[in-house]
Amino acid sequence: MVTLTAKGLKFQRWQVLLASATLLGVTAFAASFIGAASLTPEQIFALRLPRILLAILVGASLASSGTCLQALFRNPLADPFILGISAGGALGAASALLFGAPSFAIPFAAFLAALGTSWLVYWLGRVNGVVRMDTLLLAGVAVNAFLSSVLTLLLYLNAHRLLVSAVYFWLMGGFQMATWREVWMMLPYALLGLLLPIYHARALNALLFGEEWAHYAGVEVEFVKRWLLAAAALSCGAAVSVSGIIGFVGLMAPHLVRLLLGPHHRTLVPGAALFGAWLLLCCDTVSRTIVRPAELPVGIFTAFLGVPFFLFLLRQAKKVFG
Repeated sequence: MVTLTAKGLKFQRWQVLLASATLLGVTAFAASFIGAASLTPEQIFALRLPRILLAILVGASLASSGTCLQALFRNPLADPFILGISAGGALGAASALLFGAPSFAIPFAAFLAALGTSWLVYWLGRVNGVVRMDTLLLAGVAVNAFLSSVLTLLLYLNAHRLLVSAVYFWLMGGFQMATWREVWMMLPYALLGLLLPIYHARALNALLFGEEWAHYAGVEVEFVKRWLLAAAALSCGAAVSVSGIIGFVGLMAPHLVRLLLGPHHRTLVPGAALFGAWLLLCCDTVSRTIVRPAELPVGIFTAFLGVPFFLFLLRQAKKVFG
């Protein structure tokens, strides 16, 4: 029987991360040419490459946001989409866009709206100082339904100023409008939203055992919670501002990567980000090729994968928590 030392396990985890990054690179290269028989190299660079890079950045951001939320709320079902944070970010971005805000301000508006939604759901889900799984989910579902309704109303009232594709974009997500401007706009938000939870990985590990235990372990709990909630909102808000609402990536990625890398957030966060990027890139490639020359919203495919996954986790949680 072979027993791995802590150093050996750490090396093995980084090997998995390297393999994941390689897989993502190969997939991105292949996606550049799938369905591109009639495109010139210049068109691939101008049209296809920004779309691929934006899908990677958005997938990584949603996955890192979900990883943060699951640790902060100690809830395996926490996800930016399920908790309504994506809807809040989309509402903030759409409002800024419709009221004439400059393009660079739209991700910031989405971040503020997502952050406010995060705190609202956290406050509603907290009962007697404890965030219960059932109350958090109910609060998230209610907030999500309300904000989605407000977003739909806003889009409906401004239908004369929008294309039908723009409405689908905000409600179901997609990358058909991706340009290099969106890539460069998204990049700093994605990096900051990824680096903050990696920097606070030790605190995230401690928070898995509860706030009191984390406090005894030397973690400044309230300070760290504020920063990590801001990081999750930043990642989610920036993502929805350039891609619309895309669900379940932040739910699936942390769980599946945790099976390979374990619960340590130093490797779990980048691992989930890589997997989320790969998953969303694959879904986007399918969405733009399956009904060519038309394309489907990418959120349809993430929902096809995410809803059964969510129901499975819900059933498992019911067995554990009753």
